[in-house]
Amino acid sequence: MTTTNDRTVFAEGYPPAHHMLRDLNVSLELKDTGPSIIMVPVVPAICTDRGGVQVGILATLIDILGGAVSIRAVDPDWAATADLTVHTMGRATSGRVSVTGSLLRAGNTMLVVELNILGETGPPPGGWTSIGGGWISFARLSRRDDTIQIDFHPDGANRYRFAVGGSRLRRPYLETIGARKLNEAKGVFELPLSDYLRNSFGALQGGIVAVLADASGQAAARVVTGRPMITRDLGIHYLSQGKTGPFRTEATVIRVTEDTALSRVEVIDTGADRVVALAMNTAIHGS
Repeated sequence: MTTTNDRTVFAEGYPPAHHMLRDLNVSLELKDTGPSIIMVPVVPAICTDRGGVQVGILATLIDILGGAVSIRAVDPDWAATADLTVHTMGRATSGRVSVTGSLLRAGNTMLVVELNILGETGPPPGGWTSIGGGWISFARLSRRDDTIQIDFHPDGANRYRFAVGGSRLRRPYLETIGARKLNEAKGVFELPLSDYLRNSFGALQGGIVAVLADASGQAAARVVTGRPMITRDLGIHYLSQGKTGPFRTEATVIRVTEDTALSRVEVIDTGADRVVALAMNTAIHGS
């Protein structure tokens, strides 16, 4: 994917010079035929304390790729994330992790993208193995005067590499985005809104919502079980755009088995006094 045709912006002014898309070192390629692909290097900052890329990061890649595929399909209209589901059956621990996705349905009001999550086996360019999958749906929005314009290349050469000079993660991802853990048992994390985290609407990026839901449910599961639980699956329903902040999570563990814990997580825009997302987090024991 590294070619002289790679672009560092998705639209005019987005992402800004200092943004989570750049520090994650996202590479994105939208294809006319076959699945489109998004990829990031596996670095310690995006992995759990048990090893392996956090499910919230995988959900972030799903949100970015699914959004790009959907926006391209409805151009010049726009699309906003409605629901996201990610299931994992393995962990990406080195090399790169990628998500491939294809448009499954494009209706008048809703779009659905199906995705496959792949971990690299061996040093780049190594082989790839499936470690999970998911779906994401988007609501189709009519273009407004303030909708940003994306210059999609008609020849299909839509490749993006967002990292620029100095782009990298220097601390664990939750610290980088500014999240603070306030109450582990209740899965309470707080996060202020900043330009670093905004999407093209100026709201909290959907992947960051997923990162919070991942951390919240996992923390509550660890306290309830007394074991080093790790998020395996995540399902999120996006209720509204979060444009005020700070954001706060609250988790309720609703089922515990020998090896799993299921939690209901709310992501709340406290400045607007509004629940912006509901999530179901399944955590498992082990790496």
